[in-house]
Amino acid sequence: MRRWVRYDAPIMVCVEIDDDTEHTEINKVVLCIDPDDIQLARDHRGQFLVYDERMEPMHGDTDPATNHAIHIAEDRTGWPDADSLDWEEGPDPLRFPDLYGPAEPEDDQDEDDDLEPLDLHEHKAAH
Repeated sequence: MRRWVRYDAPIMVCVEIDDDTEHTEINKVVLCIDPDDIQLARDHRGQFLVYDERMEPMHGDTDPATNHAIHIAEDRTGWPDADSLDWEEGPDPLRFPDLYGPAEPEDDQDEDDDLEPLDLHEHKAAH
């Protein structure tokens, strides 16, 4: 069973504004990844945001695994170092749930191959 516990990480955008020419320019974007800056995300009711493997919302009052996942995720002593291979950069798993999922077993058959296997015993019996 897999649960994704959502966190909010601040992103700061530095905008340079020239009062005389009205010229504006974004000159830096900083994703704040210090664990002290990252907080558990909550919905409008204050409930922690937790999702299953299909990114369906899960609630602690109906799913004990959700409460356990929140407790484990909140204990940052278990987090791997940010430099390790266990941290990834990429699109939001909420939008692309299959991107970070476990590898699916490969299918030996070609998807375009819709031929049925030939049963030689059945073919001989028909003659």
